[in-house]
Amino acid sequence: MQNNMKKLLIVVVGVLTMAACGNKTKGGEAVDSTLVDSLMTDSVVLGVTDLWTVDAVEAQIRLCFDEVNKMAEADGIYINRLDSMFCSKDFLELQDQLFAKVRESQVMFDGDEGHHWTAGVGSPVTVDSIKSELLTGDQAQAEVWLKDKRGNKGHLEMNLYLEDDAWKIHNWIDADVYPFGSLFTWMQHVLDGKLDDNGDQGSNLNNYAE
Repeated sequence: MQNNMKKLLIVVVGVLTMAACGNKTKGGEAVDSTLVDSLMTDSVVLGVTDLWTVDAVEAQIRLCFDEVNKMAEADGIYINRLDSMFCSKDFLELQDQLFAKVRESQVMFDGDEGHHWTAGVGSPVTVDSIKSELLTGDQAQAEVWLKDKRGNKGHLEMNLYLEDDAWKIHNWIDADVYPFGSLFTWMQHVLDGKLDDNGDQGSNLNNYAE
């Protein structure tokens, strides 16, 4: 039994390695999240974790930042790829609708320049600590404290949805950074043509950060 378990664990590690090394893209193309979802599903089969636990939420968050570091070490951090791998369906659908309007020059939106993945710190990123909580309706929330090798520190607060046997990040919350208090709400307001308190649709994160 123990030998079989070891073999299954080796298979899961192999799948994760293939996901990191075999799916490199350039230009921020979207990536199929099948391998990531499969890893979480395999973890349940192996009895390694129960998805409806804070441990599973925090394991997924650490997996996200492991991928950030792998990208940074290779040839750059691709924000769209990270979003495609680790964000909720609702987030990605809203993002696609907004970017379609941007391409058609109907709205202006430069996004948050990757702040939701790096919190303004350099790479490699170390996850210093995570505080998470399970909510009702297959949702969770988490606060993540990051630091880099220079001692710079960052903080992220996020909401997550449990979708297709994996925790997906749905929103980033920070009233000091995002107009309307969160990235998802900011994107929705820009898509709908609503302006912030400064009469701006939000074209540069630096206008809003402290």
